[in-house]
Amino acid sequence: MALPDDFRWGATASSVSTDGVAPTADWSTWERDGLAPRSGAGGGFTSDYADDLELAAQIGLTDIRVTVEWARVEPRPGVVDSGVVDHYREVLGAAREAGLAPWVTLHHTSLPGWFAEDERGFRDASSRTRFWSRHVDRTAEQFDDLAAGWAPIEDPIGWALRGFLLGTRPPGRHDPEQAREAVEGVVEATFDAWRLLSSGRQPVMAVLGLPSVVPVDVEARDEARLWESVLWDTWLRALGDGEFALPWKAAVDRPDLQGVVDLVGIAADHPVGIDRHGAFHPHPVDGRADGSGFCPVPEELGVVLRRVHEALPDHDLVVAATGVGTTDDDWRDELLTATVDQVELAVTDGVPVTGLFHDSLVDGYEWTRGFDAPRGLVTRDRRLKESGRNLSQRITGHPPDASLS
Repeated sequence: MALPDDFRWGATASSVSTDGVAPTADWSTWERDGLAPRSGAGGGFTSDYADDLELAAQIGLTDIRVTVEWARVEPRPGVVDSGVVDHYREVLGAAREAGLAPWVTLHHTSLPGWFAEDERGFRDASSRTRFWSRHVDRTAEQFDDLAAGWAPIEDPIGWALRGFLLGTRPPGRHDPEQAREAVEGVVEATFDAWRLLSSGRQPVMAVLGLPSVVPVDVEARDEARLWESVLWDTWLRALGDGEFALPWKAAVDRPDLQGVVDLVGIAADHPVGIDRHGAFHPHPVDGRADGSGFCPVPEELGVVLRRVHEALPDHDLVVAATGVGTTDDDWRDELLTATVDQVELAVTDGVPVTGLFHDSLVDGYEWTRGFDAPRGLVTRDRRLKESGRNLSQRITGHPPDASLS
């Protein structure tokens, strides 16, 4: 392959997917109210983590992203569950023992209900200071000796839009004003986490949702430019120019953001179509949609990687999350093969892509789809899928052990 010998091959997933929802998380309210299927134990990682991590190493993975679920660590404000902390230390230690480099994610979609609801979450500046920054500092102290790196917030702007504009995640709002507050707040929270964690010895990975935004007709061009500004310019201007800028506020100089992350991670799933009213649509319109309702396009990843490299030529890149929610493993295998091909082409063209994390290792819970749109390389009964076998062979150069079937 064209990829370097030290290329990172990893897997990632949310804690809700791998372990099921935490009882005090905001998502648990949706499950109790019947707005989403019950997650139960998710993919069973809580009990099977040692075997799962060993399996990841056996198929050739080198890295793993583990979400340390804030709602489990701090179920009530100021109350830290030491047993949960010990459990996550055991998980990270097991990853190390398996030969994997564990990256700690601090927030992946779900939040403690007391923070998101009672304290207004990231939208409130004082809550970010009193609770979020404290959580970041505490997590760094608790896992500094085991973490290989930090990935503070998964797709921050995507989290804000799903929760406050699209209504597909808690709190389920369709409020443009609150959505702007949430975007601004979570971007500030991301900047704070990057800054706090960059003072340590482990590398920091930004994990950004950067879809191409395509107008579905001529009248949608202005809307597409607006969303391009929100989804792309926010991050590229921060990391490249040291500016915090959003379409609805004046730019603020933030020179501390230049060089604050070691890796620019891209969560690449699909392009997005935008109509004149600002509504999202699958693109291309005749494409095959996965469990998210959007159309995965491997060539899109190649476009995004080159675009980010052009804007941030001094940053190393990583595909921080890529995968497809489907019961059709042949399609997953086809898409994954084409995705790795795109990474190889980008590297050949001089784009410094240093890793790829598949979402996910084991089939788990997929939000409003429950268990109907699995994303794993391995089934919930721990059977390696053909897509997993083929990826393993591509990584290692030989078929995986027959015992993994």
